[in-house]
Amino acid sequence: MTITIAGSLVAFLPTEKVTWLKTAIPYYLSNYWILAVLLLLAFMSIAVICNWPHTRAAYKDKKTDIWVIIECCDLLQQKGLKVIHTVDTFDTELGRIINPRSLHGAFLKLCEQAGVNVEEQIDAALDRRVPRTVDENLPGRKHQYGLGTVCRVEVGAEPFACVAFTRLQSNGTIEITKEEYVRCLKQMWRNLSDPLNRNDIINVAVMGNKFVDLPAEFSTEQKIDLMIQTFFAMAREKSCCRVLRICVHPDNAPDIDFEKYPIIIEHLAKRPVI
Repeated sequence: MTITIAGSLVAFLPTEKVTWLKTAIPYYLSNYWILAVLLLLAFMSIAVICNWPHTRAAYKDKKTDIWVIIECCDLLQQKGLKVIHTVDTFDTELGRIINPRSLHGAFLKLCEQAGVNVEEQIDAALDRRVPRTVDENLPGRKHQYGLGTVCRVEVGAEPFACVAFTRLQSNGTIEITKEEYVRCLKQMWRNLSDPLNRNDIINVAVMGNKFVDLPAEFSTEQKIDLMIQTFFAMAREKSCCRVLRICVHPDNAPDIDFEKYPIIIEHLAKRPVI
Protein backbone atom coordinates (compact mmCIF):
# COMPACT_ATOMS: atom_id res chain seq x y z
CA MET A 1 0.00 0.00 0.00
CA THR A 2 2.77 2.45 1.02
CA ILE A 3 4.76 1.71 -2.16
CA THR A 4 1.59 2.26 -4.33
CA ILE A 5 0.88 5.62 -2.69
CA ALA A 6 4.51 6.72 -3.01
CA GLY A 7 4.52 5.67 -6.69
CA SER A 8 1.33 7.66 -7.39
CA LEU A 9 2.81 10.78 -5.80
CA VAL A 10 6.01 10.46 -7.79
CA ALA A 11 3.98 10.27 -11.01
CA PHE A 12 2.66 13.82 -10.43
CA LEU A 13 6.11 15.29 -9.66
CA PRO A 14 8.09 17.28 -12.25
CA THR A 15 10.72 15.32 -14.21
CA GLU A 16 13.70 17.00 -12.46
CA LYS A 17 12.23 16.10 -9.03
CA VAL A 18 11.74 12.48 -10.08
CA THR A 19 15.36 12.29 -11.22
CA TRP A 20 16.52 13.72 -7.86
CA LEU A 21 14.40 11.23 -5.92
CA LYS A 22 15.75 8.30 -7.93
CA THR A 23 19.25 9.36 -6.81
CA ALA A 24 18.46 10.50 -3.26
CA ILE A 25 16.25 7.63 -2.07
CA PRO A 26 18.87 4.86 -2.51
CA TYR A 27 21.47 7.14 -0.87
CA TYR A 28 19.35 7.92 2.19
CA LEU A 29 18.10 4.36 2.49
CA SER A 30 21.68 3.06 2.55
CA ASN A 31 22.60 5.59 5.24
CA TYR A 32 19.46 4.82 7.25
CA TRP A 33 20.51 1.18 7.29
CA ILE A 34 23.81 2.22 8.82
CA LEU A 35 21.94 4.35 11.37
CA ALA A 36 19.58 1.45 12.12
CA VAL A 37 22.51 -0.90 12.71
CA LEU A 38 24.16 1.65 15.02
CA LEU A 39 20.92 2.10 16.97
CA LEU A 40 20.52 -1.66 17.25
CA LEU A 41 24.06 -1.99 18.59
CA ALA A 42 23.40 0.83 21.06
CA PHE A 43 20.20 -0.85 22.34
CA MET A 44 22.03 -4.17 22.64
CA SER A 45 24.84 -2.50 24.63
CA ILE A 46 22.34 -0.87 26.98
CA ALA A 47 20.59 -4.21 27.47
CA VAL A 48 23.88 -5.94 28.29
CA ILE A 49 24.85 -3.21 30.77
CA CYS A 50 21.44 -3.29 32.46
CA ASN A 51 21.57 -7.07 32.82
CA TRP A 52 25.26 -7.28 33.75
CA PRO A 53 25.68 -8.99 37.14
CA HIS A 54 26.03 -6.44 39.96
CA THR A 55 29.16 -6.95 42.03
CA ARG A 56 28.94 -3.88 44.27
CA ALA A 57 26.52 -2.50 46.83
CA ALA A 58 26.88 0.76 48.78
CA TYR A 59 24.97 2.24 51.70
CA LYS A 60 25.48 5.44 53.75
CA ASP A 61 24.22 5.35 57.33
CA LYS A 62 22.34 8.56 58.19
CA LYS A 63 23.15 8.45 61.91
CA THR A 64 26.90 8.00 61.60
CA ASP A 65 27.63 9.17 58.01
CA ILE A 66 29.58 5.93 57.56
CA TRP A 67 29.64 4.22 54.18
CA VAL A 68 29.40 0.43 54.00
CA ILE A 69 30.45 -1.03 50.67
CA ILE A 70 30.22 -4.70 49.69
CA GLU A 71 32.30 -5.32 46.60
CA CYS A 72 33.81 -8.15 44.61
CA CYS A 73 37.45 -7.07 44.62
CA ASP A 74 41.03 -7.91 45.59
CA LEU A 75 41.51 -6.76 49.18
CA LEU A 76 45.29 -6.40 48.76
CA GLN A 77 44.78 -3.84 45.97
CA GLN A 78 42.48 -1.49 47.93
CA LYS A 79 43.35 1.88 49.43
CA GLY A 80 43.20 2.23 53.21
CA LEU A 81 43.76 -0.23 56.06
CA LYS A 82 43.65 -3.86 54.93
CA VAL A 83 42.60 -6.43 57.53
CA ILE A 84 44.25 -9.86 57.29
CA HIS A 85 42.69 -12.62 59.38
CA THR A 86 45.30 -14.95 60.86
CA VAL A 87 45.62 -17.76 63.38
CA ASP A 88 45.73 -16.81 67.06
CA THR A 89 49.50 -17.39 67.22
CA PHE A 90 50.17 -14.90 64.38
CA ASP A 91 52.35 -17.50 62.67
CA THR A 92 54.16 -16.50 59.47
CA GLU A 93 55.34 -19.89 58.22
CA LEU A 94 53.98 -20.56 54.75
CA GLY A 95 53.15 -24.12 53.76
CA ARG A 96 53.36 -26.09 56.99
CA ILE A 97 51.07 -23.75 58.95
CA ILE A 98 49.72 -21.03 56.64
CA ASN A 99 48.00 -22.08 53.43
CA PRO A 100 49.71 -20.20 50.55
CA ARG A 101 46.32 -19.93 48.76
CA SER A 102 44.65 -18.15 51.68
CA LEU A 103 44.50 -14.37 52.13
CA HIS A 104 47.01 -14.71 54.97
CA GLY A 105 49.31 -16.61 52.60
CA ALA A 106 48.97 -13.96 49.88
CA PHE A 107 49.77 -11.25 52.44
CA LEU A 108 52.92 -13.07 53.61
CA LYS A 109 54.06 -13.43 49.98
CA LEU A 110 53.52 -9.69 49.51
CA CYS A 111 55.67 -8.98 52.59
CA GLU A 112 58.38 -11.29 51.26
CA GLN A 113 58.41 -9.56 47.88
CA ALA A 114 58.63 -6.15 49.58
CA GLY A 115 61.47 -7.30 51.85
CA VAL A 116 59.39 -6.67 54.99
CA ASN A 117 60.15 -8.59 58.19
CA VAL A 118 56.52 -9.09 59.18
CA GLU A 119 57.32 -11.30 62.17
CA GLU A 120 59.46 -8.54 63.68
CA GLN A 121 56.59 -6.06 63.35
CA ILE A 122 54.13 -8.54 64.86
CA ASP A 123 56.46 -9.16 67.83
CA ALA A 124 56.73 -5.41 68.40
CA ALA A 125 52.93 -5.04 68.30
CA LEU A 126 52.50 -7.91 70.78
CA ASP A 127 55.25 -6.73 73.11
CA ARG A 128 52.85 -5.58 75.85
CA ARG A 129 50.07 -8.04 75.12
CA VAL A 130 49.51 -10.96 77.50
CA PRO A 131 48.87 -14.22 75.62
CA ARG A 132 45.68 -16.10 76.40
CA THR A 133 47.64 -19.34 76.74
CA VAL A 134 50.97 -20.98 75.88
CA ASP A 135 50.88 -24.39 74.19
CA GLU A 136 54.23 -26.10 73.67
CA ASN A 137 52.58 -28.69 71.40
CA LEU A 138 51.76 -26.18 68.68
CA PRO A 139 53.70 -26.59 65.40
CA GLY A 140 54.92 -22.98 65.23
CA ARG A 141 54.72 -20.07 67.64
CA LYS A 142 53.57 -21.18 71.08
CA HIS A 143 51.76 -18.08 72.40
CA GLN A 144 48.06 -17.91 71.61
CA TYR A 145 46.22 -14.59 71.86
CA GLY A 146 42.55 -13.78 72.28
CA LEU A 147 40.45 -13.84 69.11
CA GLY A 148 40.07 -10.31 67.77
CA THR A 149 43.58 -9.24 68.85
CA VAL A 150 45.03 -6.80 66.31
CA CYS A 151 48.65 -6.37 65.19
CA ARG A 152 49.28 -3.43 62.89
CA VAL A 153 51.86 -3.92 60.16
CA GLU A 154 53.18 -1.65 57.41
CA VAL A 155 54.27 -2.91 54.01
CA GLY A 156 55.95 0.03 52.35
CA ALA A 157 53.52 2.88 52.90
CA GLU A 158 50.48 0.59 53.00
CA PRO A 159 48.83 -0.09 56.41
CA PHE A 160 47.69 -3.60 57.35
CA ALA A 161 46.14 -5.12 60.47
CA CYS A 162 46.64 -8.80 61.26
CA VAL A 163 43.75 -10.09 63.37
CA ALA A 164 43.70 -13.31 65.41
CA PHE A 165 40.68 -14.99 63.87
CA THR A 166 41.02 -18.75 64.31
CA ARG A 167 42.43 -21.06 66.98
CA LEU A 168 45.44 -23.10 65.86
CA GLN A 169 45.40 -26.74 67.00
CA SER A 170 48.42 -28.92 67.80
CA ASN A 171 47.78 -30.99 64.64
CA GLY A 172 47.98 -27.85 62.47
CA THR A 173 44.24 -27.46 61.84
CA ILE A 174 42.33 -24.27 62.62
CA GLU A 175 38.95 -23.91 64.30
CA ILE A 176 36.36 -21.31 65.25
CA THR A 177 32.75 -21.75 66.36
CA LYS A 178 29.86 -19.50 65.31
CA GLU A 179 29.76 -18.00 68.82
CA GLU A 180 33.51 -17.32 68.73
CA TYR A 181 33.06 -15.78 65.28
CA VAL A 182 30.70 -13.15 66.69
CA ARG A 183 32.88 -12.44 69.73
CA CYS A 184 35.94 -12.16 67.50
CA LEU A 185 34.23 -9.63 65.22
CA LYS A 186 33.12 -7.48 68.17
CA GLN A 187 36.61 -7.45 69.66
CA MET A 188 38.19 -6.76 66.27
CA TRP A 189 36.01 -3.67 65.66
CA ARG A 190 36.75 -2.50 69.20
CA ASN A 191 40.51 -2.81 68.65
CA LEU A 192 40.32 -1.13 65.23
CA SER A 193 38.50 1.83 66.83
CA ASP A 194 41.66 3.06 68.53
CA PRO A 195 41.53 6.86 67.95
CA LEU A 196 45.35 7.04 67.79
CA ASN A 197 45.41 4.62 64.84
CA ARG A 198 42.18 5.49 63.06
CA ASN A 199 41.95 4.90 59.32
CA ASP A 200 39.36 6.55 57.07
CA ILE A 201 38.92 3.36 55.06
CA ILE A 202 38.95 -0.19 56.41
CA ASN A 203 38.98 -3.13 54.00
CA VAL A 204 38.13 -6.59 55.29
CA ALA A 205 37.46 -9.86 53.50
CA VAL A 206 34.43 -12.03 54.21
CA MET A 207 35.95 -13.70 57.25
CA GLY A 208 35.76 -17.47 57.42
CA ASN A 209 34.98 -18.25 53.80
CA LYS A 210 38.03 -20.38 52.98
CA PHE A 211 40.14 -22.91 54.87
CA VAL A 212 38.11 -22.40 58.06
CA ASP A 213 36.01 -25.11 59.70
CA LEU A 214 32.62 -23.44 60.11
CA PRO A 215 29.17 -25.07 59.89
CA ALA A 216 28.13 -25.66 56.27
CA GLU A 217 24.79 -23.91 56.83
CA PHE A 218 26.65 -20.74 57.88
CA SER A 219 26.39 -19.03 54.48
CA THR A 220 28.44 -16.20 52.98
CA GLU A 221 25.50 -13.80 53.38
CA GLN A 222 25.12 -14.75 57.06
CA LYS A 223 28.80 -14.01 57.63
CA ILE A 224 28.48 -10.62 55.93
CA ASP A 225 25.35 -9.83 57.96
CA LEU A 226 27.18 -10.58 61.22
CA MET A 227 30.13 -8.44 60.12
CA ILE A 228 27.78 -5.50 59.46
CA GLN A 229 25.78 -5.94 62.68
CA THR A 230 28.84 -6.13 64.91
CA PHE A 231 30.42 -3.22 63.04
CA PHE A 232 27.44 -0.92 63.66
CA ALA A 233 27.27 -2.05 67.29
CA MET A 234 30.74 -0.54 67.71
CA ALA A 235 30.15 2.42 65.35
CA ARG A 236 27.27 3.56 67.60
CA GLU A 237 29.76 3.83 70.51
CA LYS A 238 32.78 5.34 68.79
CA SER A 239 34.00 5.96 65.27
CA CYS A 240 35.91 3.11 63.67
CA CYS A 241 36.28 4.50 60.15
CA ARG A 242 34.56 6.60 57.50
CA VAL A 243 34.24 3.79 54.95
CA LEU A 244 33.99 0.04 55.58
CA ARG A 245 34.60 -2.06 52.47
CA ILE A 246 33.78 -5.77 52.69
CA CYS A 247 35.73 -7.49 49.93
CA VAL A 248 34.09 -10.54 48.39
CA HIS A 249 36.15 -13.20 46.64
CA PRO A 250 35.02 -13.83 43.02
CA ASP A 251 34.26 -17.47 43.92
CA ASN A 252 31.64 -16.27 46.42
CA ALA A 253 30.13 -13.45 44.33
CA PRO A 254 27.40 -15.69 42.78
CA ASP A 255 26.15 -16.43 46.32
CA ILE A 256 25.36 -12.77 47.00
CA ASP A 257 22.48 -10.65 45.75
CA PHE A 258 24.28 -7.30 45.55
CA GLU A 259 21.15 -5.46 44.37
CA LYS A 260 19.25 -6.09 47.60
CA TYR A 261 22.12 -5.40 49.97
CA PRO A 262 21.63 -1.61 50.42
CA ILE A 263 18.22 -2.40 51.93
CA ILE A 264 19.66 -5.24 54.02
CA ILE A 265 22.45 -3.01 55.38
CA GLU A 266 19.91 -0.34 56.33
CA HIS A 267 17.88 -2.97 58.18
CA LEU A 268 20.96 -4.38 59.94
CA ALA A 269 22.16 -0.90 60.91
CA LYS A 270 18.91 -0.28 62.77
CA ARG A 271 19.42 -3.33 65.00
CA PRO A 272 23.19 -3.58 65.40
CA VAL A 273 23.34 -5.25 68.83
CA ILE A 274 23.30 -9.06 68.54
